[in-house]
Amino acid sequence: MLIGEIAKRCGVSIQAIRFYERQGLLRASERKPSGYRVYTGIEVRRLSFIKRAQALGFTLKEVAEVLRIRDRGNCPCNEVTGLANKHLQSVKAQIRKLQRFEAELDMAIKQWRLSRNDRLTGGEFCALIERAGKPSNLKRIRLDSVL
Repeated sequence: MLIGEIAKRCGVSIQAIRFYERQGLLRASERKPSGYRVYTGIEVRRLSFIKRAQALGFTLKEVAEVLRIRDRGNCPCNEVTGLANKHLQSVKAQIRKLQRFEAELDMAIKQWRLSRNDRLTGGEFCALIERAGKPSNLKRIRLDSVL
């Protein structure tokens, strides 16, 4: 399989494949006498693994370490589980942060609607944003006092 074929099959660019090779994530492929790179099912599986790991939040550095462990003939299960748990905790923290942001934005929109003023000037709108940007102020904003 040529580089364009493996790129299409795995949903990555040719440049990405070359980058992964330079980084040691993919082994250097053999070349035909014409100079074209030739890839096998092993590279397809490895590239698919790299893309799935990235989709789960693993960095290329982490993926490289897991592949190194596996290439040495060892099972990287403990490392993968540890990294996945670390990423899960990070995702949960991001979700909590987004939920707080959602609540703040929802409150700001409700407060802005209470103003019943569809034609805010630039200065008035900026004042609303500045006041709404402080979570402790969201429950106390009285837009009619801003306007």
